[in-house]
Amino acid sequence: MEQRRFHRVKFNAPGELIHHDMKYRCRLENVSLRGALISADECLMVPLNESCTLTVNLEPDREPMVITVSVVHCFFSMVGVKFVAFSGNAEQRLLELLKQTTAEPEKLMQEWEIARQEKSVPKEREETSAEPAAAIY
Repeated sequence: MEQRRFHRVKFNAPGELIHHDMKYRCRLENVSLRGALISADECLMVPLNESCTLTVNLEPDREPMVITVSVVHCFFSMVGVKFVAFSGNAEQRLLELLKQTTAEPEKLMQEWEIARQEKSVPKEREETSAEPAAAIY
């Protein structure tokens, strides 16, 4: 069953995935506004829902893009991650990368707006149920 809400584009770039003290040389295989598929030449020993730091070298003469990720799928030498936090201007750089590589620019901009709206919703409102709270006097 497809659970992705954001379309992905194929994009290969070298990177590094760091989990605690373990560093894995990896490759970005595909990417969306909120996640990516990462592969490596070795087994990636990262448990589900663990936080990692992903560093991706988009261009040789620029600083790498640094993103905090959470592992949502893991199979031997491949992991699916969702993006949790972006360092510096990494999120804007990701958007620019996707604009250059997507075949669906309108869809990308709709997804960008959805992502912006989700960020502006306070956590308390996200986690509350739809039922009204009982008033206690």
